[in-house]
Amino acid sequence: MHHLHDHERGFSLVELSTVLVVIGLVLAFTIPGYLRFSQDQQLRGTTQSLVAQIQLTRARAMATGTTQTVNFDNATTPHRIVVLGSGASRTWSLPKGITFVQGNTASFDLTSDGRASGSRTIVIQNQQGRRDTLVLDHDGARADRKSTRLN
Repeated sequence: MHHLHDHERGFSLVELSTVLVVIGLVLAFTIPGYLRFSQDQQLRGTTQSLVAQIQLTRARAMATGTTQTVNFDNATTPHRIVVLGSGASRTWSLPKGITFVQGNTASFDLTSDGRASGSRTIVIQNQQGRRDTLVLDHDGARADRKSTRLN
């Protein structure tokens, strides 16, 4: 029969401490990067959703034969988009931490022939200062996005 001595069982305090320090270092270096990545993805997703909302509004204007007005409401928290047209208005809120930074107008119309009432530049920003810019052509058919980083 073989008996284990106390010094032969388990891990030493130094070994456990070393493992905990390594895990702590890995977490300390990866969590900020993950959070930044997650916030960048939220900004990108918001911009893509905004493009889809504008394209849907354009399609609705052409299908119903009525002008649809898109308003950017900066007075509420969170900021939101209100679409007015025939029938009830539709509202879409920006996610928490995403805001409209600037735009060359607070609203624009999409007419029954699919055209916008002029070219538009819409800039949205997350809490870390990263921005996405949405450019809407006069013909309303194209909405491009580009990303910029302020920090």
